[in-house]
Amino acid sequence: MRVFDRVQDSGAHQEFDSGSVRDSREGKGRFDLISPIALLRIAQHFENGAEKYGDRNWEKGQPLSRYLDSAIRHIYAFLGGSRDEDHLAAASWNTMAAIHTETLIEAGLLPE
Repeated sequence: MRVFDRVQDSGAHQEFDSGSVRDSREGKGRFDLISPIALLRIAQHFENGAEKYGDRNWEKGQPLSRYLDSAIRHIYAFLGGSRDEDHLAAASWNTMAAIHTETLIEAGLLPE
């Protein structure tokens, strides 16, 4: 097991009124700003997909074009007034899967 013997430090610190000091959060993402409402709907879409295709099936890799085509199709369905499924969550899910896949392609872990 790897031993972690230090706390990483960016060199930029924030001091609080209490005198407590902590490493800066800049560049680390603001997870506290993500909508819990949207996140729940996307998580429900993940659950529905897992029931249909199995857990983490999407992580095996699919062409980016499939995710993007599906995201666009769901956006247009929503814009056209269709409410037969959660098209906004589906579009968001496809965009998230595309971002994940793009990152793994760039890292050489999935083929283009």
